[in-house]
Amino acid sequence: MNENIRYRIYKTSINIFFISIYSNSKVYEIKSGKSSILPGIKYSIITILFGWWGFGFPWKKIQELKNSLTALHINFSGGEDYTKVITEMDYEEKTVWVYNNLKHELFEKTNIETIDIIIDLQTNSKLTLEGNIIFIIESLKKLNIVNLRNSDIEEIINKIKQFDYRN
Repeated sequence: MNENIRYRIYKTSINIFFISIYSNSKVYEIKSGKSSILPGIKYSIITILFGWWGFGFPWKKIQELKNSLTALHINFSGGEDYTKVITEMDYEEKTVWVYNNLKHELFEKTNIETIDIIIDLQTNSKLTLEGNIIFIIESLKKLNIVNLRNSDIEEIINKIKQFDYRN
């Protein structure tokens, strides 16, 4: 997955007479350097034009106004970020869980693809912990992944075990 692409959705609020619709747009792929506000402009215009004309009950009218203001805020803030959701869609539950439960320092050093590779390597290993770490480090070097230390691999192995014990 390209790390320079962000995925965003935008909101629309339509309130005409007794009809109220508050919905999401399709998912937009925003390339690095491109505006994330621009794709949401059309949804904001629809909300500005049609988000205020509902004739519902007083408590419903407050919610309709809140939805319209929320939609405008989200759209003019660059949309809702769905990058994590889209990125994790292609991976198994185990990979996503391990990746999301890493320590912050390790989370910053790696990505979900590397975790997936380590899990694949880990499931094939019958070595001791030290032997397993060396096997994984050497295998990652062949893939030009050299930023992880032995302690990082050990933490990932421990998270894999935690996931396995959960189930």
